[in-house]
Amino acid sequence: MYRFFAISGIFLFVFASCKDNRTEYGFVRLKFQHQWNGEPIRIDDQTEYTNRAGNILRFTKLQYIISDLMILGAGNVKVERPEVHIIDRDTTVLILYQIPVGMYNSIGFTFGLDERKNITGLFPNLGPPMAWPVGMGGGYHHLMFDGHWACDIIATSGSFRLHLGSLERIIRYDTIPHTGEIIPIWHRFHNNHFYVSLPRTFEVRANQITTVPIIMDVEQWMESPQIWDVSVMNPPGNTCTMSREKALDSLRINGEGARHGGRNVFR
Repeated sequence: MYRFFAISGIFLFVFASCKDNRTEYGFVRLKFQHQWNGEPIRIDDQTEYTNRAGNILRFTKLQYIISDLMILGAGNVKVERPEVHIIDRDTTVLILYQIPVGMYNSIGFTFGLDERKNITGLFPNLGPPMAWPVGMGGGYHHLMFDGHWACDIIATSGSFRLHLGSLERIIRYDTIPHTGEIIPIWHRFHNNHFYVSLPRTFEVRANQITTVPIIMDVEQWMESPQIWDVSVMNPPGNTCTMSREKALDSLRINGEGARHGGRNVFR
């Protein structure tokens, strides 16, 4: 009888210990908020906004990719399924599953796709709308920010497409020996992705949803540290940034913000 109670006691102790050591999980709800000077932005081609260059703007599209999402704390969590997330006017909430309970202090992600992932056809779920032309470097758009504009200083108006992605150019052509085939030799100037790190203190509790806000100050794409004058950067006949190295550099610099002495797009 004593042996029975002793064995039972050991079994209960081991069972309780195993139960106590099980990892518990919760959920994290990332809520992306897009603002213009602190107010929710409207992507409706009707509401007008004025940037620091004096351009009067109406927006028709705001869509971008984030990848390599990390939740950092005592135990770092890399979100791998899915690897890539599209955020736009209608998709502003990400629910992250299987996040171990505990305290966390920051969230990080890549804006766009790094060189390892920014490859044409690698993510079929992104579809043709996010594809970047192969002749300009291939892969996918990191950002599509489109609209119409007018200027209160000069009588001009038009559309603009602030598109961010990689840029390659043909720097020379080589001839393959014996066949005579002429092939282009490419050189990638920039991939134009950048890393975002946001300090956030929050707790994940078992079987509960923790909401974490992420704010994009949309005006910063045009204002800090470089002021974007649409009449200069997107003139009629050259409204898209895709093939222009300086325009792409300016977008990336403004996106990174503080690294170049300005304000970050995300906070």
